[in-house]
Amino acid sequence: MKLVVSFLFGLVAEIATGLVIGAGMAITYGRAMPSGAAELPSWVPVVATVGGFLFTFVLARWRVARQPSAPMVHALLVAAGAIALHLATSLGAARPFTMAHVVADVAKLAAGVLAGVWQTRRTTAAVGQT
Repeated sequence: MKLVVSFLFGLVAEIATGLVIGAGMAITYGRAMPSGAAELPSWVPVVATVGGFLFTFVLARWRVARQPSAPMVHALLVAAGAIALHLATSLGAARPFTMAHVVADVAKLAAGVLAGVWQTRRTTAAVGQT
């Protein structure tokens, strides 16, 4: 069950990323979703990549801090959840899957790895001090 919860945290990270993009679109254009891919402003891929990385990292860090027995597994499951929802929404939106999507997913994976390594080192350092 703990593994499923970690995956669900990834879904939350991706939903948060989408909400940030939607809020930016609403502020910029007065509506959250453009009617076509050509209407997407140039800042969307940057915000999506950075936001996806940050939300995935923060939620993975929070999750692995509570799962000290297998931090890397849980961190990668958070990343996998974020990537899975991103793929599902991107491919389901009938828009082209571009290199920006790949970069965003690789950034989410890197965030999961970074969170897992961070917690592993922190746990190892704490054990070494006792």
